Amino acid sequence: MMTAAWEAATSDPDPLAALGASRALIGLLTTWEARLAAEAVAGGATWESIGGSVGVSRQAAWERFHEEVHEFRHQVKSEAHALRERQRKEWDEFKDNVKSQAKARHRSQSLPSEER
Repeated sequence: MMTAAWEAATSDPDPLAALGASRALIGLLTTWEARLAAEAVAGGATWESIGGSVGVSRQAAWERFHEEVHEFRHQVKSEAHALRERQRKEWDEFKDNVKSQAKARHRSQSLPSEER
């Protein structure tokens, strides 16, 4: 999507079409930049280091990106919770399956040899 916007912004002979494509590209880059800031914070980066990488103060970086960072954290926590729940369910199913197989094996071994 970014590549198509870049191509249109830099190669369209119609200046109005190129201007519209440039606007779309700016929107995509802004979203990408916010996502990278969220990933950086999640990885332990400080607001000062994020601000330094985009050429603003730590306060300006926080003001610019903190909502996306909050949303990203919420998304990661939700996904982690869902993963834990899925793992618990799979573990419970696995234990139940092992118990059923053990009971079935025990029953088949308990039968007299002519009934097997």
